[in-house]
Amino acid sequence: MLFQQTYSKPSGISHAGGRTMVDFAPDVGRDPTYFQGKIREPIRYRDAMIALRDVVVSDLNYQPKDHSAYQAWVQEQYMIDIAGALKEKEAIGEKIHQIQARLKELNHLRNKRMGDFYKAQRRYFNWLYDHSPDAWWVLDPVITVAPDQVFFEAFSLDESSYGRLAVHSELLDDVKEFQYGTTNIDFSDTLLDEIKRIRSYRPTDFQVDPSGFEVATQGREVYKEKKIDVPASWIRGFLQVQSSMGMPTVSFDVKPIDIYNLCTFLRRNKERHSPRSLRFILKPGQPVKVRIEPWNEEMVFQDSVYTGSEEQEIRTWGRRRLFLLERLLPLSHKITIHLAGTGMPSFYVVDLGSLSFTLGLSGWTRNDWAGSANFDLMVGTGGEATPRESALVLSQMKMKKTAAISELARWTHLSEATVQAALRQLCSAGRVMFDLEIGKYRLRELTQDPLPMDQLKYANPREEKGEKWVSEGRISLQSRIPTSDGGMTLQALVEEKNKTMKPQVTLDSDGRLRNASCDCWFYKQNRLMQGPCEHMIATILLHKRK
Repeated sequence: MLFQQTYSKPSGISHAGGRTMVDFAPDVGRDPTYFQGKIREPIRYRDAMIALRDVVVSDLNYQPKDHSAYQAWVQEQYMIDIAGALKEKEAIGEKIHQIQARLKELNHLRNKRMGDFYKAQRRYFNWLYDHSPDAWWVLDPVITVAPDQVFFEAFSLDESSYGRLAVHSELLDDVKEFQYGTTNIDFSDTLLDEIKRIRSYRPTDFQVDPSGFEVATQGREVYKEKKIDVPASWIRGFLQVQSSMGMPTVSFDVKPIDIYNLCTFLRRNKERHSPRSLRFILKPGQPVKVRIEPWNEEMVFQDSVYTGSEEQEIRTWGRRRLFLLERLLPLSHKITIHLAGTGMPSFYVVDLGSLSFTLGLSGWTRNDWAGSANFDLMVGTGGEATPRESALVLSQMKMKKTAAISELARWTHLSEATVQAALRQLCSAGRVMFDLEIGKYRLRELTQDPLPMDQLKYANPREEKGEKWVSEGRISLQSRIPTSDGGMTLQALVEEKNKTMKPQVTLDSDGRLRNASCDCWFYKQNRLMQGPCEHMIATILLHKRK
């Protein structure tokens, strides 16, 4: 997917007259979005922006080591051993030593001659890293100006971590002008270095510069124009984050010191074998416990009492990504943890007073948001929405900017099920998002132009196969049993070439997947950690159509 970003100037920070100006350059190719105001707590803002940058550059995928130097040493030792073994044949041994000395001399000459090249290559990549971040990251961070906050969103390099920094209106003072909307911003390492120089004794102004749009309309030369071929995984990742945020979760608050102790233990201890999970032990009315595997070290969060009604244990992986929160812990008041289930996404919402930082983590480090998970199918399937009804909901979102399902139902005179279906369609199209912090939907148009939904229709082959089975009539619903909480338990038969699968799916009252099982290999291997299998998908789709 080809995207174009145009900036009238670089983002930067200036220090003059005892003041600091944080100046973000917006993408002038999008609808005008700008903001001008003062920051009341510069230090909190500074550290939160650095934490967001830490998310962007985070890459915890396995990086193979360079063994070339070791292999060269092994080869050299091998030659010496051969010479020793052939000691009785002095002529051959002497020749080998001569060849070895000559090879050493030639290698030294080669490194000397190539030295300038290697230095130039290193300088080039350093320049590329500082001045052309699009060669290292897919797309610049997204910023949204809303009535109650200005928030930034970004993905990590490995696409397993999502960061969202919300600057609430309480932090902003003397707002001069603004225009609600969403745009990309130019955010380089040079800007990061300047952000680190923000101090509390210098008043700090913050702006998404409106003058850039004047440059675009007057046809003057722009500073930088980038055309980026964005993988579908990046776009789908944003949509999957939205889907997972809308899933039912187990939530509880913890103290910053609890996360600090957890991170400290992980830094002091290196796991050598599996399992490498955090096991959250939740018992109603009792403090939350976390067991750190494989040491089985148990931490009790004394001030965090679990208020749920059912006892349960939830395991999460990729725990070293929590180090991304360490910078924010001294400034935070509390951290709200949202767990979607074992091996499922988790969210850590850090309360920084007039700011908040949301860290979203996929099931484990090597399971990126878009790679395999069908979380959009687990959000809810109740109700249908026509294009007209979706357009009506979108028009209300454009007017109100932030709304709950019940509010939209009242304003549009539609049922809540229809509104939920419309919001699900709009989230899939990147037009709105669910704010986990306040439990409401926000207008956030991810791109200027409509997304190519034909390329994003299927997240993986399982989804396509499930829809194919439904259209070919190879699945039949055997029973639909209502549950006590208003949900539905579905049992189906799926005819494959040589066998018959018997998926069972339980939906809650909102049509969201609550539990499921199947006889297939995919479910036995992954459970629901990578989303439902193709048989469950077919069952949900058939139930939805009936």
